[in-house]
Amino acid sequence: MLELLSFSRKNVLMCAAVSLAGSSYCAGQSAITTPNAAVNANTLAVHTEMSVSSTVVQSLKKGDAVIVDFEIRTTEKWCSVRLAGRPAKLGFVQCQGLSRSQQVSDAGGRGNPSFEHLPGEVSVEAPGAPRRIKKLAVAPPPVRAASGYLEIQGLVVREDAIDIRKLAELEAAAKSGSPAAMNRAALGHYAAGNFERARNSPTEAMEQYETALKYSRDNNLLLANLLSLAYVHLTRSEYGAALGYLDRGRAVAPQSVILARMSGWAYYALDRLPEAVAEWKRAQQIQASPEIAAALERVEQDKDTEGEFREGQTSHFSMHYQGGATPQLATEILRTLEEHFRSLQTQMRFTPAESIAVVLYTQETFRDITRAPDWAGALNDGRIRVPVQGLSSVTEELSRILMHELTHSFVRQKTQGRCPQWLNEGLAQWMEGRRSSVSAGPLIAVYDRREYIPLHQLEDHWTGLGSQAAGYAYAWSLAATETIIAKSGMYGLDAFFEHFANDAAVEPALREGLQITYADLERNTADYLRRTYAQ
Repeated sequence: MLELLSFSRKNVLMCAAVSLAGSSYCAGQSAITTPNAAVNANTLAVHTEMSVSSTVVQSLKKGDAVIVDFEIRTTEKWCSVRLAGRPAKLGFVQCQGLSRSQQVSDAGGRGNPSFEHLPGEVSVEAPGAPRRIKKLAVAPPPVRAASGYLEIQGLVVREDAIDIRKLAELEAAAKSGSPAAMNRAALGHYAAGNFERARNSPTEAMEQYETALKYSRDNNLLLANLLSLAYVHLTRSEYGAALGYLDRGRAVAPQSVILARMSGWAYYALDRLPEAVAEWKRAQQIQASPEIAAALERVEQDKDTEGEFREGQTSHFSMHYQGGATPQLATEILRTLEEHFRSLQTQMRFTPAESIAVVLYTQETFRDITRAPDWAGALNDGRIRVPVQGLSSVTEELSRILMHELTHSFVRQKTQGRCPQWLNEGLAQWMEGRRSSVSAGPLIAVYDRREYIPLHQLEDHWTGLGSQAAGYAYAWSLAATETIIAKSGMYGLDAFFEHFANDAAVEPALREGLQITYADLERNTADYLRRTYAQ
């Protein structure tokens, strides 16, 4: 079978040696199908456990080929092995009795996991690689301190709450049709919208801005509300809705630099690269920004590279692909994505509002464009980017990768980009079919020694983690997510997700949605692993 290097150990195993207080392990579920090691000792005992005192189930002879799924290091180094064509684990052998093949050393034997990044986050893993553009680099629109704003703000927002009666009074006065009274009502709701936006209440903020629009007669105040509405929609990954407000704002202030920057992000997210380039170039002409310059450079590179790409389209996906990917493969990938879309739609009880962009590359172009390290198999930076050179059909491994990356896209839109990374990565692994059977023992041991990394330290993107700690992060995140689903089902997870809509803090969402704390979840995870896998 023709197979990309990145579709083997690097992407599917997500396995790394993890050093924690003198012990380390490698966690993951391997989809390797060909031997990656050979016995170099005359005979090599296969044990039921990682102990020389455990039962010997078989003896391998020199030259026997095996598949090593993972390594565990304590005082000794043990390898979990199986035979080609047999999915069941054979047992554990001492790793010094094996010689790893050159293919494994080149393909992923450096102990690096694959980082399929949260969409929109900055990534700097590859030495010398440029920073990837952020999902939303533009700052919130500044508050328009129009004449009388501070006075109205002081009347409407008092003691950290909105004075509903005062807003009602302003609206009643505006019914007279007096321009001054209407302006005061517009300022009141605009101030209330800013208050709600500042405390991460986007739905309430939009309601206030929409009401302010009805009373706005001054162009500056009208633009302020339109930009604020567009910004909130951008943060919610509702790009089409954001463009609607930005188009209205352009009629009011065609030279607004903030409007041009926001429009560029909306077009980019919608995979409309020429429009994104045009808007960002216009923004740079009005007022240069280093962040927009970096984004523009990246998008122009995408645009130039994809200029000769072919395209495919379904109701939920837009695809660009090179000649290295046949139309038949592109069609099959779209069909697979649509199947995964329906599955995720049912399980997560959510339908993304925006079309999802997918880009298929040859291996060389994937490296050139993403500057990904050679162990990365796919990326999701708002667009699902997958190298497909050498493939003529959707393999099981590619299907899993597509499900993993598509889950990130669902989570990003469902939680408006606020999901903690441990849950984002844990759920993506769970949806593609991974479970914690292999990593349960090491995770329990690390937890019992109180050497585990607390989940709250894994909330943000993991670019600060070395490859060793990242292997642990993936395994621990999957285990925690698996525990939540086992106890509360997808309904419990959905209740947890709901609280991200108005608050980016994770622990309050745990308490409100699942009635647990981080400490409870970590303890429950260790108990679940013991009960499910360690008996």
